[in-house]
Amino acid sequence: MKGLFAVLMVIGLCEPLQAARLVVAGGAITEIVYALGGGDDLVAVDATSRWPMAARKLPNIGYVRALSAEGIAALRPDHVLLSHDAGPDHAVAKLSRLAPVTRLTAVTEPAALPELVREVASLINRKERGEKLAASLEFSIEQLKGDVNGAAKPRVLFLLSAGSHGVMVAGHGTPAQSMLDWLALENAAADIEGYKPLSREAALMLEPDVLIVAETQLNSFQIANHSELSHTEAVRHGRVLIADAGWLLGLGPRLPEALQAVIAVASVGESH
Repeated sequence: MKGLFAVLMVIGLCEPLQAARLVVAGGAITEIVYALGGGDDLVAVDATSRWPMAARKLPNIGYVRALSAEGIAALRPDHVLLSHDAGPDHAVAKLSRLAPVTRLTAVTEPAALPELVREVASLINRKERGEKLAASLEFSIEQLKGDVNGAAKPRVLFLLSAGSHGVMVAGHGTPAQSMLDWLALENAAADIEGYKPLSREAALMLEPDVLIVAETQLNSFQIANHSELSHTEAVRHGRVLIADAGWLLGLGPRLPEALQAVIAVASVGESH
């Protein structure tokens, strides 16, 4: 048995690979699969898997936290890869009895992303490509650590524009906080736990020097609709970044680009 396993592992390192039917729930995982050249194996993804554009053409299994075991099993997957927050738990438990399922490690800070890449690469038999991507990400992410010019670090207000759920302030214990920590930036809402609705009082009280908005729907956030923000230092001095939530907060292979964008807006007006 051990000999057979070793042979299968060697075969798995060779490309092109034999086609597999892969279902993924988790935007960052989908991005990693594509980055490793495994896009052709995907037969369905969840609603958070919006990048690359090819992922949007695949059958959609719904929201990552509201999965249907029967619906996924009907796709006859050879393997189902789930993000750490996939659910509900009873659906995941049932799905595990119907198909091979792996729940992947949570990425709670930028430094953890390369390990997730290696984990996915191992599961889809692309270890060599995975190691190259992981090494590249490790270098880029480490180079960007704390890389904001200026002695005084600006206060950053990070918002999540969540469509029908409204605009939320990103506090402690969020991906936004982990990004700001990595860049040695101050989260203006660090005293808030998780995500909380944005109120006029909070916007004025938090006094941000920088405003970053992650949109779940393109162009859903307009500063003109939030007059309380127009009086902040961030808006007055043009230190505002509005971008796709999957890119900004997804903690996937595009993370170095997102970190660079945050650095750029936080450095506006600083001497270089």
